[in-house]
Amino acid sequence: MRRVPVRLGGRSYTIRIAAGILGRAGDELRAASDAERVFLVSDTAVHRLYGARVERSLRARSFRVHRFLLRPGEREKTLESVRRIYDALLAAGADRRTLLAALGGGVVGDTAGFAAATWHRGIPFAQIPTTLLAQIDASIGGKTGVDLPGGKNLVGAFHQPAAVLADPACLATLPAREYRAGLAEAVKYGMIRDSRFFRLLEKSAEGLSAREPALLERVIERCCRIKAEYVAADERDRTGKRAELNYGHTFGHAIEAAAGFARVRHGEAVAIGMAAASHVSMRLGLLDPADRARLLTLLETLGLPVGGVPADRGTLFRLLLRDKKTEGGRLRIVLTKGIGLATVRPSVPEPLILEALGEVCTRSSGRRRRRSHGGEP
Repeated sequence: MRRVPVRLGGRSYTIRIAAGILGRAGDELRAASDAERVFLVSDTAVHRLYGARVERSLRARSFRVHRFLLRPGEREKTLESVRRIYDALLAAGADRRTLLAALGGGVVGDTAGFAAATWHRGIPFAQIPTTLLAQIDASIGGKTGVDLPGGKNLVGAFHQPAAVLADPACLATLPAREYRAGLAEAVKYGMIRDSRFFRLLEKSAEGLSAREPALLERVIERCCRIKAEYVAADERDRTGKRAELNYGHTFGHAIEAAAGFARVRHGEAVAIGMAAASHVSMRLGLLDPADRARLLTLLETLGLPVGGVPADRGTLFRLLLRDKKTEGGRLRIVLTKGIGLATVRPSVPEPLILEALGEVCTRSSGRRRRRSHGGEP
């Protein structure tokens, strides 16, 4: 088992990465919590694959188990879904000795996490991520929340989990498009923090596309370690350091909102967002054009889009101004001064932002079709 500590004083916890850990969820959560019951939140697709295994493990460790299932997809990440979880918690008699466990991807983790953060002003919470994006990013760091029609993650709270249990074996059943979307977050970590990791991704693109187990565990662990370092340094995003994790996300969130949170996956939007951010960095003289070309090539090789936005640049710009990272009407944009070196710019000229948006709107998706390894092509 690979273990990655998230050091936050009294809120510290450990990310555990191991194939087959779902079958030991009861042991791991019994060690991490003194809860008497577990309220398991999942979606119908994930629960059909893994729910019985997790629930069996929980009951074997004498947890009383309650279940609530969402429908799959970003459209369930709403206040209405949280209200439905509240109703189910009330019906189950959930109190502060109840641990809420999220089994699924980022939508399940963010939505269930927000319910845990606010039920009885906060109950224990555990993440059991089953997608690549959730295992390397969304399940770590305590950011929970839901979307509004006007923007992504506009309502939320910080609520650190008691444990994160990542099972790479789950990725074998992940549809190809969802798997590729998760790879965008891995590329992000290389761009903002670790040039050697970025080179590993370049050299290992074929193995990543084939979902080689040993390579995946190595990549997951490195991403978790980078994320844990950022969270420990700036847990509540107050110093600006943790903001570096939003590389590609400011543009990406606007793209998701413009697409109605349905047609574009989060990781796909982040990939296009990185293409836009790298254009800004290049035009400001921060990023060498050759390094931008490496970024776009890697994204394309991994089957991710670098353009083809389903909106015009004016619409995207208006959505950008609603982003949480806007301060006094000015956008804080995460850029890079090279591969592995992030910088946060408190203000970027509006014409340059519009230029970058125009570039990704008119650029073809650039996605190189790769042989599918199961699931959606």
